[in-house]
Amino acid sequence: MKFLKPIVNRRLRLLAAALMVGTMLLDVVVLEIRYLIPDTVRPNDSNFVNNPEGNGAVLERLAAQSGQPCDIIFIGASNVEYWDTEGKPVWDHYYAPRHAFNFGVAGDKTENVLWRFDHMNLSRLKPKVAVVFVGLNNLLYATPREVVMGVKAISEKTRSVFPGIKVIVVSLTPNWRDNGAVVQANKILRAYADNKNIFYVDIYSHMPPEGDNWKGLKPDHLHFTEGGYEMWAEQMEPLMQKLISPLPSDSAAAITVPDQAQIK
Repeated sequence: MKFLKPIVNRRLRLLAAALMVGTMLLDVVVLEIRYLIPDTVRPNDSNFVNNPEGNGAVLERLAAQSGQPCDIIFIGASNVEYWDTEGKPVWDHYYAPRHAFNFGVAGDKTENVLWRFDHMNLSRLKPKVAVVFVGLNNLLYATPREVVMGVKAISEKTRSVFPGIKVIVVSLTPNWRDNGAVVQANKILRAYADNKNIFYVDIYSHMPPEGDNWKGLKPDHLHFTEGGYEMWAEQMEPLMQKLISPLPSDSAAAITVPDQAQIK
């Protein structure tokens, strides 16, 4: 039987080599999948678990919205949620008259927004315009390309949930996390807009440096002041008038509208 040992050993070596090659190929496939389908586009419930208060608040807003008109939906994380606090005077002026709904939750990344779309019932809302401002929280771990993939996934999800809706993608803002990545992401976002169904609004360039911070941001270098919300609304107003309607006359008196040439 000794003559069988070389054959058996050779077969075992071939099997081991085949397993090694298979493992390497599997690793390559996994890496490729992670590259093509990053975490930013995979629905994830982490912030629903970690922030029950914020998610509970948006569920309460959804319940209160039942039977009410909704022409605009704002989608995003803390800077969207805080339209209800720091930005409320601006919201009441520009968006309450247009029946806007706030679908923002502090701490959300793009994947958390996608999860909420899948698990919160938005069927009673019939908005004509969606405002998407999200992705800053993803910069803690994702590349600009991956962040934009998440924003695009949310935009497409929004269009599938609300057929015929127009989506306004808002530029990411300067912040302490990675301002260079913000600039790169905004270049990709701008190119994504087709000015038919997807529109891009640049607020980044209207937030110049001020000392160790940027205009319109709180000392945390991340969240808007009331003046920041006013600037955001002013830059978006020409597009809002184009896609929705002018504000009611009793709300429009104090508006400072940017040059219409800013809309391409």
